[in-house]
Amino acid sequence: MFNEVLENEREKKLLDGGLDFNRLANITLVHREGNAVIRRHLESLPLECFDSILILADESVEDSAIQADSRSLATLLLIRDIQAKRLPYGDAMVTTGHRGSLSQGSWIGDMQEASDKSVIISEILDPRTKNLLAMSKISDYVLSNELVSMALAMVAEDRQINDVLEELFAEEGNELQIRQADLYLDKGEELSFYEILLRARQRREIVIGYRLADAERAIINPPAKSERRRWSLKDVFVVIAVKE
Repeated sequence: MFNEVLENEREKKLLDGGLDFNRLANITLVHREGNAVIRRHLESLPLECFDSILILADESVEDSAIQADSRSLATLLLIRDIQAKRLPYGDAMVTTGHRGSLSQGSWIGDMQEASDKSVIISEILDPRTKNLLAMSKISDYVLSNELVSMALAMVAEDRQINDVLEELFAEEGNELQIRQADLYLDKGEELSFYEILLRARQRREIVIGYRLADAERAIINPPAKSERRRWSLKDVFVVIAVKE
């Protein structure tokens, strides 16, 4: 955890927020102090060794969504630039394209290569900021304000949805999982999505989508659920289930 708050004050805030250090499993919390928008401070971290990084909005400037997002974007770009300079890219190609193209030899191309090595999730507050992140393709994002608004709208429409959201967001119980296809089908088997749903129910799971082996994105709530298709064992399914 890297921010400007002093370690003693930081731990007090975490405890006041409900964090129980004794319940942490498979994770070690390490505190480092520094300013996340100053390159010299970020360079003291082994950023090239991290598999994933989460950038949270600065609560001291949360009253201004634009200012909070600006700090998050500045941190994101600094981290990606540091990673791009530290990570070895033996197979990187020198660009021969025109100036300004998003090729591997350009600065943003180097950052996109770094994104293949390390995942960064940025919390953003202003919906307009997501367009910048979507175009750059150097980070995923969580639009926290919109997420809360959507949850409130669903609960206002149907109060029973609140039980579902509480179950999904709780520390224990059911959550979104990615499961291999061989849990639900055999090699070369032709099944419809409805039939896979029934097999998942026997495991007390709910399948909500899938990603084919040769596809980049998952399909959630597919339209042609009754259409039979030949699945691959390399396909994966998005399910709501208890972690095994």
